[in-house]
Amino acid sequence: MTQDQQLERRFDAATFREVLGHYPTGVVVVTGVHPDGDPVGMVVGTFSSVSLEPAIVSFMPGVGSGTYARLRECPALVINVLAHDQTDVCRTMAIPADDKFDHVGWQPSSTGAPVLDDAVAIIHCRLDQEVLAGDHYITLCAVDDLEIVRPVTPLLFFQGGYGGFNPKGLSALGDGDFIEALRLAETARPHIRRLADRYGCEAAVLTALSEDEMTTADSAYAGTAEVYERLGERIPLIPPIGDVYVAHASQEVQDAWCAKAPADEEVQARYRRRLETVRRDGYSVVQVGAVGAVQYARMHEALEEYASGPLTPSRERAVREVLSEMSDFFEPIDICEDTRYDLGSIMVPVFDPGGTVAMVLRLTQLPQGASAHTVRGWLGALQEAAAEVSTSLRGGESSEVLQAYRSWFMM
Repeated sequence: MTQDQQLERRFDAATFREVLGHYPTGVVVVTGVHPDGDPVGMVVGTFSSVSLEPAIVSFMPGVGSGTYARLRECPALVINVLAHDQTDVCRTMAIPADDKFDHVGWQPSSTGAPVLDDAVAIIHCRLDQEVLAGDHYITLCAVDDLEIVRPVTPLLFFQGGYGGFNPKGLSALGDGDFIEALRLAETARPHIRRLADRYGCEAAVLTALSEDEMTTADSAYAGTAEVYERLGERIPLIPPIGDVYVAHASQEVQDAWCAKAPADEEVQARYRRRLETVRRDGYSVVQVGAVGAVQYARMHEALEEYASGPLTPSRERAVREVLSEMSDFFEPIDICEDTRYDLGSIMVPVFDPGGTVAMVLRLTQLPQGASAHTVRGWLGALQEAAAEVSTSLRGGESSEVLQAYRSWFMM
């Protein structure tokens, strides 16, 4: 770069990375076997197709990459297109370790180059040309063969985070999705209307959309309760949110939920104890307390931001951080006779005939300073309603609706 060009440049390296970070890239792992017999692999976010005739693809490794220095000496390469659920594979392969292939599943191709298990597609190729471009190479590879191995959505890298592409669109539920959730919630509608009128609060039905999100499928308001959540609003299943659903799900789902919390052993252990308590007690109580109103409002603001539409990875990390700070609200409590309670919500599960949580009933915007007797009354009424809804799911039209709902959402 000449001195004049340096004077004309009006940005620094951090700005360059931030601006270009707003453009997502696919993630691949380029693999080969070095002449010394060891497998070599590097994660690449700059893979692209170049030409059809002849068939050429490219990737752009850094000039100083020691892994690429070995990869360029391999006689044959495989481009492994990672799937959206292979974040762990990506992180493992990105570590500069000699034994990283011991920690991922793979098979040798006909040329010996590693083919990673469960990749979306693989492209067999050979290094053809190499062009020096600043601090990177533009590496052009001649394609020998290629195939789709697993037709699922690919892994994407965006603003320092990994994620997947939703073919239905990133911002909203599909009409069919929400209709099935709404139909299922109809079973509980008369119960939440009655509860809202009885206690002058908000009563709602929450249904799961995936292992990552719930939605408000129906709600009722009475007294001074205000409308905070719109029907169909996305609610993240991020600790500590969603414990009633997750507590009764498979161990795999529980582990995935806990893994969304900060990677701290004490924090992880706290959330696992929380799930055990919810399973034991059969309900979840959120206690705000007299001094927690401001923090509780912050949690609702974070949930509103999440529901507003698809977040960039940086904003989603910020939302997760806020939610993780709210774990104290979700600590188990003993209902004692001489104590007054400021509750944020009470939630109980509704089980289907197979013992899976079909939906969650929730009371919020409850009167503050409630006695133990009052809290037990709320809890008992909510559990009674949940039992009645569960009974109605065992036959007739409700059973058919439940089957349709399961076809959309598997928790």
